[in-house]
Amino acid sequence: MRSDQSPHFSASEARYLFGTDSTPHASSPVGGVPPQGGRRIPAPRDLLNGDHHLSRFVPVFVLLAIMWVLEIVDAILPINIDLFGLESWNPVSLYGLVTSPLLHSGFNHLTANTFPFVILGLFIAVEGARRFWVVTAITALVSGLGSWLTTLPGQHIVGASGVIFGFFGYLAVRTWFTDDVLRKIIYFTIGLFVFITYGAAMVFGMLPQDNGISWQGHLFGFVGGVIAARVIHRRKAPSPSA
Repeated sequence: MRSDQSPHFSASEARYLFGTDSTPHASSPVGGVPPQGGRRIPAPRDLLNGDHHLSRFVPVFVLLAIMWVLEIVDAILPINIDLFGLESWNPVSLYGLVTSPLLHSGFNHLTANTFPFVILGLFIAVEGARRFWVVTAITALVSGLGSWLTTLPGQHIVGASGVIFGFFGYLAVRTWFTDDVLRKIIYFTIGLFVFITYGAAMVFGMLPQDNGISWQGHLFGFVGGVIAARVIHRRKAPSPSA
């Protein structure tokens, strides 16, 4: 979903927003004098530097901060900004594929989504900020379109839970899409932890229920996570032998 008309970021902006998926390389000390052992204690400003390995976690907290700011604004202003989310079967509201995961129906709704969003999001961001953005985009798109098509017409769909279920799906199945043994072990360990911690609630959340919760968004979010795992970790076809 890119075009030549898309905005372009400078090199420093791109590093700040998208980080890097590669192992951080050695660089000259900035922001402090290295101790005798040769290792430098990073200054606080270095943590936001695109070259620092902790910068990969910044997008998780940026999105979370946007959610909380929007909910505070929604509570203060006399208008209901949740109306700017997805409305099922209304093609005009498809911009809500971007806005709906950032909007919530109240502070209780947002609080319930905050902890799993951070925990699961950080597990994904360990592999790089770009990886986090890709998984988030795919799950938001699949969850949004799926719930938009399968929910009764005229229903407003808001909340990050579809993306959270996508995170869960991605972490749960990505081990099956990689051939690297070490990665399989790491992915399986993380996936097992996530399933033990959230599995029951996640499975129940994907079942049809009559409590005003968009179980369709949860179900398609999980599907989006599986798709993201398949797209990102797809196995390369073996080269034909001579």
